[in-house]
Amino acid sequence: MKPEKQNLKKIVLINTVANYVLVVAKFVTQIFITRLLFLGLGKASYGFWALIWSIFGYSLLLDFGFGTSAKKITAEMSVTHEYELYNRQLSTIIFSYSVMSVFIIIATIILKSNLALVFKFPEGADIAYYQKVVLFFGILIAFAFPTGVFNEILIGLNKIYIRNIVRLITIFVNFLGIFLIFKFGYGLLMLAVYSVCVIFLSHLVLAMITLKLIPNLKISIKYFDFSLLKELVGFSFFAYIVMFANMIIYKTDQIIVGAMLGLSSVAIYQIGSRLAWILVQLSNQFQGNLSPIAASLYKDGQHERLGEILINSNKFITFITTIFFIILTLLAKPILYIWLEVTDPEILTITYLMNISMYFLIIFRSGSANVLLMTGSHKFLAVVGTAESVINIGLSIVFILLFGVIGVAMGTLVPNVFLSIFIIFPAACRFSRIKIWQYFTSIYIPIAFNSIIPILLIFFFISKISIESWNFFNLISVASLAGISYLITGYFIVMNHNDKRMFKETVLSFKSLRL
Repeated sequence: MKPEKQNLKKIVLINTVANYVLVVAKFVTQIFITRLLFLGLGKASYGFWALIWSIFGYSLLLDFGFGTSAKKITAEMSVTHEYELYNRQLSTIIFSYSVMSVFIIIATIILKSNLALVFKFPEGADIAYYQKVVLFFGILIAFAFPTGVFNEILIGLNKIYIRNIVRLITIFVNFLGIFLIFKFGYGLLMLAVYSVCVIFLSHLVLAMITLKLIPNLKISIKYFDFSLLKELVGFSFFAYIVMFANMIIYKTDQIIVGAMLGLSSVAIYQIGSRLAWILVQLSNQFQGNLSPIAASLYKDGQHERLGEILINSNKFITFITTIFFIILTLLAKPILYIWLEVTDPEILTITYLMNISMYFLIIFRSGSANVLLMTGSHKFLAVVGTAESVINIGLSIVFILLFGVIGVAMGTLVPNVFLSIFIIFPAACRFSRIKIWQYFTSIYIPIAFNSIIPILLIFFFISKISIESWNFFNLISVASLAGISYLITGYFIVMNHNDKRMFKETVLSFKSLRL
């Protein structure tokens, strides 16, 4: 059964709105959580907190791409309704995850025993305490690991908004718990235990919702089919390589800094990367819709619609991302000053470099990669990911020796920009059957012209207001003025006739939403 165009538009709208509600909640709570952690833990402990999240983020490597496969087979099942095959596939994935959890526990014990040999701790640090944090954190991550698949299943069902309701509740529960942990004087150990337990419980709630949404779903060891592993790995292996490349971008930098420069430098890099993280969160909420839609349309043979969706989605992504990039980059200095009382030029330089890196990744790569991954280009993306992994690590090590902690940001920026512009972007153009110059004339050049007024407005206020005079009110006022001017001129400069028609239809659809 072919997905109806109007239904897809409504699904995308609901999921995108739900994503932005979630990201606003995350944004608001992260402002306070980051301040609590940075000022409450101190540089060394905050650096260690960032470090263990980066280290155990690598537990996702034991996913072997099966999470992406779960999302893909769920989207396909919604078209084919082959529940017997689906039950065997999903049971095989989940019980494979359970085996991987054992490896996480083993790796945790090894890391605990060698913690002081791997990372540089400040003189007089209580190594035994940090070892205990690693042990509890790692074991709990191992228990939570297999249940993470239900997050991917709900995405495959295009029920992102339901997943986001659970995540929204989780965010506030996590925030409240962290606030109370600091209020009553508990430390890093309680913080680690509580944070992972909240994630684990949220996964269990997602599991119960999934079982209700798919009544025919049965997960059992008797459905485990070793022969299906080969079939699943055929796609999962390449999706795994793509995931590994993303982890290099987001996780490896902190580990390299921790090993070569110490925990205090990890804190500097982490704070310098926060605005880039916010940029990704604010800009990436539309892309989550693309994977399941691309998989179902590709399975249904609707290739022409796929190309249309890719072009329109990249235009929307670039338009939204550009204004967030302008605000978070040009106002980075007052934002960090008001938020974290930071004026360190080293942190500011890292912020600029990471913002630029993430901007190019989003506008040239993220939407295109989501579609290409689900439509037969997973091998190509895996090759690109492998190249990026090697180059990123190599450049980060070389640049850190030359430029210190700033060099790690440079090591991320260079390969990311090159591969996004010269490799992924041309592949997306070929897929959508549109020439590169047409992409620039219809998307990038109009948006660049549209950016002139907000850029000039922000520069004007920066020149008139000294850093000590910035406060929350004038920061919000300047950002809002820039954003409003960008949206108003964008309606006339960026949108063509079809875009304006779709915009009006979307507004009408939004009014008629019945969740």
